[in-house]
Amino acid sequence: MTTSIQRVGSPSARATGSTSATVGWAAPHDPGVAAVTVTRTDPQGAGRAVYSGPATTFTDTGLVPGVGYSYTVVAQDAAGRQGPVSTPARVTTSRTWTTSVVSPYAGWPGAMACATSTWCLSVNNTGTFQVMSGSTWSAPKGAFKAEAQPRYSPLVDSLTCPSPGRCFAIRGSLVIEYAGGAWRSTGAPSSGWRSLSCPTTTYCLAIRGDGWWAVRNGTTWSALKRMGTLRGVIWTSVSCQAAGRCFAIATGSATYSNWRGTLTTSGWVTGYLGSSADYGSLQSLSCAASSCLALGDRTRVMVSGSTWSIQALPPRQDLDDSSMQVSCGSAGLCVSRNEGNVTRWSATTLLERTKLSAGIGRVASVSCPRDAGVCFAIDDRGRFYRWSSTAHWVLVATTVQTTGGVNRVGCLTTTSCFFVDENGWLVAWNGSTWTRSSKLFTQSAIVECSGSSFCIAVDGSNRAYRVWAKGFWGALKAMPLNATDVSCASPTLCLSADTQGRVSRFNGSSWYAPVTAIADTWGTGPRVSCAPAGPCMITSNDGLYRRYVGTSLTATQRLPQAFPALGALLSCGAPTSCVAVAESGSWAQWNGSTWSSRPVAVDSEMLGSLSCLTATHCIATHGQMNDYGPVTWNSGVWATRFGESYSPDGSPRAPECPTMATCFVAGGTTVSRSS
Repeated sequence: MTTSIQRVGSPSARATGSTSATVGWAAPHDPGVAAVTVTRTDPQGAGRAVYSGPATTFTDTGLVPGVGYSYTVVAQDAAGRQGPVSTPARVTTSRTWTTSVVSPYAGWPGAMACATSTWCLSVNNTGTFQVMSGSTWSAPKGAFKAEAQPRYSPLVDSLTCPSPGRCFAIRGSLVIEYAGGAWRSTGAPSSGWRSLSCPTTTYCLAIRGDGWWAVRNGTTWSALKRMGTLRGVIWTSVSCQAAGRCFAIATGSATYSNWRGTLTTSGWVTGYLGSSADYGSLQSLSCAASSCLALGDRTRVMVSGSTWSIQALPPRQDLDDSSMQVSCGSAGLCVSRNEGNVTRWSATTLLERTKLSAGIGRVASVSCPRDAGVCFAIDDRGRFYRWSSTAHWVLVATTVQTTGGVNRVGCLTTTSCFFVDENGWLVAWNGSTWTRSSKLFTQSAIVECSGSSFCIAVDGSNRAYRVWAKGFWGALKAMPLNATDVSCASPTLCLSADTQGRVSRFNGSSWYAPVTAIADTWGTGPRVSCAPAGPCMITSNDGLYRRYVGTSLTATQRLPQAFPALGALLSCGAPTSCVAVAESGSWAQWNGSTWSSRPVAVDSEMLGSLSCLTATHCIATHGQMNDYGPVTWNSGVWATRFGESYSPDGSPRAPECPTMATCFVAGGTTVSRSS
């Protein structure tokens, strides 16, 4: 090298996109300079000449988002002799995120009460309510602020309708009433009400969990009073046979016990109802005109007149019969909404067990109007059911079109992506807008795409799937297992796994019969990730792994002993590169032949999802900390991108990146897109 050639002045560098940077320098004044050469150095110290010529600027493309690079410039003469190397210019690429609400919630009933066999009122958790008069439901009408998570958070509690056109409910700290077609406050003392009962339009009684109560006579509420001298219990439910004749149940806050309360003319009389160890915990109470029924996870309590009796129910291995709400229209007709079914009771006997909305949704509320001989149920998808002694349970109508929520996004290209919302509706991206189109499933599904011409959508709960090919989604077909994870290496190689550790392969036209692949004793199922074109990696919570190579599974092997495999995320960016990361921040890497455990990294702690795009680059999201930017993994280095805030609502799901620059991250109702 000769030093007679002029040194190029300090260059500048700036990111011009998530995968490009522009480098600039002053033109050398030395007439002997024929060209300048620009060298890029990556974080691992590897240098590469990316430009040689007479210009004074150069745009470097094909960079990895979220990575720091340095550039140096050197001048050379016609013979190729170079001068001194410039000082380095440094730049870090970054993704720019745009977050939009693309699938807002609508519908999602959460409470219902029926005054008669021809008049009911339903409150949707998205802030609207509807009335059934005769046999026709009104359109939804706005009345409340929507719940952020309408699938899980009821907007009102203790909804009761003593007569057509008149209803009462607990909303936050208030007791509200429906009259004259609108909702308003009843003027009850603002308090943390737990349960409410209104046997008539002029009498209501409300209780708090800590034992304070108030009564409404006419339009006037009494002052708060204590429910007797009993302390150390949590009152959970109250119900009245008539004005002034009310009953309540409680559980011990420090002891495993059940308690009862009876309202008399002189106040509440309380008493012991048995140990929770013997009877389980009581959850809900409902009274008809002269009797009451209370149910729990394995207990039946009856009130006849004012006499209480308790009976332990036969234990069940599942929780399907665990009562969440009970409604009694008469002594011989009560219905309970349970964890997994709806049961019908007389005052003393279980008569019928029915799975309403199985595989579709969750029963949100049941109601048996007094002495009407019928009962009703509504699920969270708007399906309205009627029970009668002749037909038993019959689906009568769908009261509201329930939509909303975002599940995992799958993309063919940057301008063609899909997801299935929480009620089975397909939502598609065309490069500028997201549009809801057709109902593909009865509930949500995972969309997984491979290449630019193939996607598969899997409803694991109902063992159903559809394939996107040649521009449209195909017919609904059955698959052989309840898939909890799906990954595709190509249109002819997708692998799904269930909670039992079984896997099934999709070969382009059908799914193979499932085979037991790996032990996973935690009940959540293994993780599956397929590298582009294969093979696929399977890891279990028990610290085991296998690969699916060609058409068969390799032998079971153990992950590094130092790696905490329980709940670990998994993603494979190449056949010779997979990354697994635990909640603690511990991580492990697959190099094509073995797994190696790596030290805890602060930036890899508490991750909720992981997607590896190449052998050297992954992008992850935090499970709950939405105010952070995404986390990147670049050739073994984890980094939180604090300057790349994407702000999804709800827990962000796994990033889907059809290119290095463009990624999509699903939130609760939003999708964030990078550029």
